[in-house]
Amino acid sequence: MPQKYSSLRGELHCFACARYLGNFESHPDRHGPADIHLLEPESGTLAQRAVKTGDGLRCSRCGGRAILDYVDATPVIAA
Repeated sequence: MPQKYSSLRGELHCFACARYLGNFESHPDRHGPADIHLLEPESGTLAQRAVKTGDGLRCSRCGGRAILDYVDATPVIAA
């Protein structure tokens, strides 16, 4: 049986150019597997960022696919 997570947080990087594209947060158990919230930086702006397209998340600089690099997962606690 697949593990369920109440929250996923992590970093996005471009698969093609390896640039850092920002952070994301997701709540797949509440909103489905396509639920991804792109988080704004605490200060300033990024030169490149992840952009939602019909093909998923893409790099705003080169158009490469955004991939999850580091993920912190909080499992669902069964009561």
